[in-house]
Amino acid sequence: MRSVRPFALTAIVLWTLSGAGISIAREHPQEVQLWPDGSRVLQEGISALAHEKWAITHPTFLVYRPRSGSTGTAVLVFPGGGYKALAIGPRSTLGRNGTDVCRWLTDSGITCFLVKYRVPHTGCHWNSQAGRHEMPGVPMALQDAQRAISLVRFNAGDYGIDPDRIGVMGFSAGGNLAVLSSTAFKSRSYEPIDEVDHASSRPDFAVLVYPGHMTMEHKNKTPRDVAARELNTDIVVSKDVPPTLLIHAKDDPVDPVHYSLVYERELKKAGVEAELIIYETGGHAFGVHKQGKDTDRWMGDAMRWLREIRGL
Repeated sequence: MRSVRPFALTAIVLWTLSGAGISIAREHPQEVQLWPDGSRVLQEGISALAHEKWAITHPTFLVYRPRSGSTGTAVLVFPGGGYKALAIGPRSTLGRNGTDVCRWLTDSGITCFLVKYRVPHTGCHWNSQAGRHEMPGVPMALQDAQRAISLVRFNAGDYGIDPDRIGVMGFSAGGNLAVLSSTAFKSRSYEPIDEVDHASSRPDFAVLVYPGHMTMEHKNKTPRDVAARELNTDIVVSKDVPPTLLIHAKDDPVDPVHYSLVYERELKKAGVEAELIIYETGGHAFGVHKQGKDTDRWMGDAMRWLREIRGL
């Protein structure tokens, strides 16, 4: 674990939750559906989310390609939103539809896949009426993440990427989804439906930016100070978890820094290559927008880490 010292203060992170499927930006990304129209997984999800307002029922990913100098590496990006919405609206700190985070990656020669997974209530979420955390009966967000990784790997040749250089990057609840994707790859969260599902869903690396839902607090365990020191039992760590980078601000009021501290501890116990970088200031949901705080440096640190482990 490395700590980074403070150096300035300004700005407020503007965070908008939106599931709109609008393709904007200079790249004009291709949008790819994750599931065949008649598949059971898709149809059951449509039925389950039928009465939810602003639901995303047809998950997709947007493909942002490097303009030149591709490294053959790909990153699937999972935006946050508390498993209630996707934070990719016009004021999102990832850019609308992930434009800004994907531009950062493509400018470094990395193909970016912005995953628009199903919401709401498709992963661990807070039920404000019941005053407790709840898990869905069917983990649709994880289903979408596993399918997306396999789909990218299956079509690696078409995308001009190396099938052994496919990673995940997640923010907040999307960080939790990236954790689940990089720990639960030994079994599918759905019955395989076609040849795509024969391709591995294990990512080759993971970058987790202020990940949420990481401790037993999210299993409503008490006392809370004990629960805060224990990894969420939904996350099963093994030595086969891919190299992992964690990024967190010490002053995050939404997903506190101990979430990443607990996960780093368990990864290292299992012998996984892991690094945690803690910044003194930055708060929550800083995404890839500069705000005059310590976290402004995280993208440079993450790219340095990627070069070290993947030889970019």
